[in-house]
Amino acid sequence: MQATGNVLAVLGLSALAGGMLFFGAVMAPLIFTTLPPDAAGTLIRAAFPRYYGFMVVSATLAAIGFGLRGQIMAVVLLTFVVLATLFAWFWVIPYLNMLREAGNMAAFQRGHMLSTVLDGLELLAALWLLVKTALLIGSR
Repeated sequence: MQATGNVLAVLGLSALAGGMLFFGAVMAPLIFTTLPPDAAGTLIRAAFPRYYGFMVVSATLAAIGFGLRGQIMAVVLLTFVVLATLFAWFWVIPYLNMLREAGNMAAFQRGHMLSTVLDGLELLAALWLLVKTALLIGSR
């Protein structure tokens, strides 16, 4: 079980952190610098459910792996990542879409900042766990 836990933890965590970095550092800027604003907004809104789904699956796999390794604090942290992602997916994003459609751009900007901070905290958690795991592997 330890080997299975190791594989699931590392693969899930690597996918989570890598996917988040790729989406935020490559895809979102590429979309908004290449497409007209309306098309970029439409595409990014269509991408978010897939992005959040990917995050939930990869964080859950990592949590299962850490659970098999007996690392409960990592499981708790990844559970918070999953819950925060579900909150963003099913509440924050629909709320932001409603604000944008209503033309309430000031409230949209505040909500977007909340969404960005939440995503950043999730990324920091994933990177912290990934580095911590890499250091543990290197010490054995």
